[in-house]
Amino acid sequence: MKPLPTVLLSLALLAPAAAYAGSQPLQRSSAGHLVTQVQIDGHGSQLFGVDTGASATALYEHGRARMGLVPEPGAEVEIYGAGGSQMIQRYRLPRLSVAGEEADDLLVSGFPASAKHGEEVMGVLGRDVLGGHLVEFDLVSDRLGLHRPGELPASTKGWDSVPVRLMPEFGFVMLDVTLDGVPVTAVLDTGARRTFMNWHAARAAGVTPQSDGLQAATMDSGVTRHAFEYHTRPFETIGIGATGFPPTPLAIGDLPVFEPMGMDKAPGMILGLDLMGDRRFVVDYPGQRLLIER
Repeated sequence: MKPLPTVLLSLALLAPAAAYAGSQPLQRSSAGHLVTQVQIDGHGSQLFGVDTGASATALYEHGRARMGLVPEPGAEVEIYGAGGSQMIQRYRLPRLSVAGEEADDLLVSGFPASAKHGEEVMGVLGRDVLGGHLVEFDLVSDRLGLHRPGELPASTKGWDSVPVRLMPEFGFVMLDVTLDGVPVTAVLDTGARRTFMNWHAARAAGVTPQSDGLQAATMDSGVTRHAFEYHTRPFETIGIGATGFPPTPLAIGDLPVFEPMGMDKAPGMILGLDLMGDRRFVVDYPGQRLLIER
């Protein structure tokens, strides 16, 4: 895999975990992203996204302004969004707490002004906060849970377990999915509302730019101010381990972000909430597995 630039949302190691990890409400922002309340010392409760596709916590411009934060000298880094890259400043965030977890002295990325999960959202939580836990996304009951290593949440239905791999150094959650029977490497991104595959994946499943049923679309400029043209098309069978999904239109496009992730030469996918958004699942970072409730 090709080494990433300085960050793909820079990774900072988590401060020591609190003695207790718990759960709290999870909701959707006005823009449709998963968000939860985070307590920031001196700034009260603030709404943050919960993003397995971010290796570090980040703040939006209006969040930084509200908290009066100034850039950390010499800490500028490059971030990659779906549509391209951009240099950004980083900031020192006061102590935060979420679902019983506390983190001190985080060096967080500063998203550019164009990036928003909704005007009410101040930032996103990344792997520097989430990565020491089993992170429960209960999108049936709208709850976020942070559980200690080895403490699997109870389920009356049972769990289907799928092994995952953490991208070296940056910790993105990688797993194998099947697309119309074809294996595809995917990155689980709870900050993505839409699932995107590259054209290698589409062609492996028998779809080319000349295939019938393709619909052209444009993705609005996002984290890095870049817009991107792509296509959508329904796929009949999509699977993660023993879990199957109904026929779903998925996005196809060679997003620039696939290249620094090392996913531009083979079938690859960013797995978003259009597939996962109605389920209960657990990202077990310490155990390197994804558990999906049956």
